[in-house]
This record gives sequence, C-alpha cells and structure tokens, in this order.
Amino acid sequence: MVMVMDNQLVDGFGRHVEYLRMSVTDRCDLKCAYCMPSGGSGHAAPCDIMTFRDFLRLARIFAGLGVKKIRLTGGEPLLRKGIVTFIRQVKEIPGIGQIALTTNGMNLSSMAREIREAGVSKINISLDTLNREKFIAITGRDGLNKALEGIGAAMEAGFDSVKINMVVMKGINDDEIEEFARMPLTSPAQVRFIEFMPASRSVWSEDKFVSASAVKERIMKMGGITACGKSMWGGPAEIYKFHGALGELGFISAVSHHFCGDCNRLRLTSSGKLMTCLFGGEDADLHKLITSGADDGAIASAITNAVKNKNAVRALPEKDEDFAKRPAMTQVGG
Repeated sequence: MVMVMDNQLVDGFGRHVEYLRMSVTDRCDLKCAYCMPSGGSGHAAPCDIMTFRDFLRLARIFAGLGVKKIRLTGGEPLLRKGIVTFIRQVKEIPGIGQIALTTNGMNLSSMAREIREAGVSKINISLDTLNREKFIAITGRDGLNKALEGIGAAMEAGFDSVKINMVVMKGINDDEIEEFARMPLTSPAQVRFIEFMPASRSVWSEDKFVSASAVKERIMKMGGITACGKSMWGGPAEIYKFHGALGELGFISAVSHHFCGDCNRLRLTSSGKLMTCLFGGEDADLHKLITSGADDGAIASAITNAVKNKNAVRALPEKDEDFAKRPAMTQVGG
C-alpha cells in the first residue's frame, strides 16, 4: 500500500517519491523531431493548460506529501509569461528544497540571472549538435548561436550545476560524441549523453539508436575516465570524469538498462495530468479535480492512489496503441 508518514510518500515497492517534474507549457520555439508530435504542434487549447495558480496549489499539495524537488519543464518553460514570478512563489513553499529547470536555451541569455535569483538552483540545457546545419535540421530553427549564448549566460549566472543534454542519434549526431565529451575538459558543466527514446511512433527507429554503453566505450578510448558519486537528487545518470577536467560526463540509459528500481519521480503534464512513469499513460486528472471543486484532501488522495499503483518496471511502447495512450513529449517535458 502507499503510505504518507512524516511527509514521505512511499509507493507499493518501497520507493520514496520526492521529485516532481512539472511541465508548465506545451509550447516550444523549436520543433525537434524526437519531441514534437508528427504533423504539427499538437498543442492543447489554451483553456486546457493549467494556470499558475493551479500549478502552485498542486505544488503545495505535493510538498505536503513529501515532494522536495520540483523541475520545471515544457515545452519550453521560459516561453511561459510570468515564469519568473512563478519560480519565486514555488521557492516559498515549505518543504521544497530544490527547484531545477530544463530549457532549450533560446531565451536563456537574457533570463539566466533572473531565474537564478528567483530560485532555480540547477539548470539543464538541451543541445544535440554543435553544427549549425545539423541544428537547423534537428530543431527547425537557425538557433545554435542562441543556444551557445544561453549556455554561456548560465555558466556566468552562478547555478549550482549546469548540465548539457545531448540525445545521441545514429547517422545524425553520433559523429560529434567526442567533441561533446571534450567540453567538460575546460568547462565546469556536466555533458550528458542520453539514449534516443521511443517517445513518438512517427520518429522512433531502432536504426537511430545508440546505447549509452557504446557511447561510453568511444569516450574511454579518448583517455581514462573515473566514476564519480551521485549528488542528492542527482538523477539516473552514471557520472564520470576525465582526470583534471573541470566538468563531468553523464550517461543515461533509459532504453537499454532501466533504472526503475531507484525511480523517485512523478510527472505533471501542462494540462494537469499526473503520470507515474515516463513511458506510461495518464494516472490521474488533477486539473479535472480542481475544476470540479475538489478540496486538497481529495486531490492528495488521488495522488497517493496513483503512486500506490506506480509500476515496478517501465514498459517501452511497441504498438500503435501504446504510443497513442501517452501524451506528447511536449506536454510531459521528458
């Protein structure tokens, strides 16, 4: 059964759930093929996107259930008007010990210091290539310089950590693995190599898949790397470091080797749907509960019931119906 004791939310397999990924918008100013639904935006109607007031209410309820870390995602969270004020308000919630944010970097150069001062302590920046033409092909926008400027601004803003996320895709950007691996030699950032995941039937192909272990083997040929310990709420990445490097290397094997046994995460979509697994479907409609007039206790019960049924091991989508039951990645935020 699920238990809420001493502000700890524990699922049926004894996993302490204390991390919420909150997608505050499904809008994005890039159109990455592995994230954006096929054929267009797939955006929800504006009235279906939760207000910040409702997000804050849910954040307080989650904090009361033992959630200590909130990561703001999208879409692109920095596109949401009022995001800085919202960050300040989340920071004031008792029990929330860390606010993180994932961004594509397009708006980061002008906002990095502001969101740091508002309360974001850790930031992840998506960057899949260092080649301008490839960047355009992958994202649909000539924005590489903007992304690099955003990374530079983040490094200067004083975040506790800056992570650069590269989704490795065979035949697209896997020839840049070594170039990305050299970045932490002179920068205190952590560069993370993420396996291409079956997020959408229209773009998923095993032919594009490169395992994290294969990436690691290539990087090890560049020189010895040493395993590092994980920090609190450090996530699923295996962390390594070149001798004398300022930064770190991370490897995330969400497809080839699941890390479900240590999963402490929940996801809240931009339309208020709770997901207990990235590769699952919607487990509770919290927005519907809010609009129907449910009190905080009823919403907390819906959350605990969903956690009670959290799966032991993720099941990757294989059939069309498997893909159809899960929201688009732009609504989930990864």
